[in-house]
Amino acid sequence: MNLSVLSNVLLILLAVGVIAVRQMTWRPVLGGRDWTFPMVAVVAGAAFLLQSLNGRALGVIDVVAFVVEVVIALGVGAGMGAIAHIRPLARPAGYVPDTAGLSAKAAAQALAEFETRTGPWGLGLWVVLIGVRVGLTFAFESLGSHLGVSTGMILLVLAANRASRILVLHRRVDALRHAGARGGSARMMVP
Repeated sequence: MNLSVLSNVLLILLAVGVIAVRQMTWRPVLGGRDWTFPMVAVVAGAAFLLQSLNGRALGVIDVVAFVVEVVIALGVGAGMGAIAHIRPLARPAGYVPDTAGLSAKAAAQALAEFETRTGPWGLGLWVVLIGVRVGLTFAFESLGSHLGVSTGMILLVLAANRASRILVLHRRVDALRHAGARGGSARMMVP
């Protein structure tokens, strides 16, 4: 096992741990701030991907590896967003958020109306995504892909997964917000 593979394994384990905890705990829906991780992961992933090319040309198998992994990540992320449990944040009657002097993140949390978690099913989907990613890494490496085994690819897959989840989740939250404004109801799952 070389240093590159070891660093990828450590990155995967760290990501699995962090996201597993986030799947199981209620977290506020922060609007635009929810996009921070996917954007950072895309920039870092693209930088690592370009660095891993090291002057080599992209091969067909590299492009296939990228497309297959991103499509799978987008699908699993959309599934996570679709099964996410959403509930209104418990606020005292007459709550008016005061964001003066707060950091951007603290202000977003003070303004949040809903919170979400995906629970055990989301964690299961996360494990499936990681399992497929590991399997594809070995498959694409055996076919000669240089990018399929790179840290950049891992970060881009994570970014695609998180972005897809956020997109679906935000659409559901917007539907709840509009339904509440009209006095109607929309699909809200609260275990």
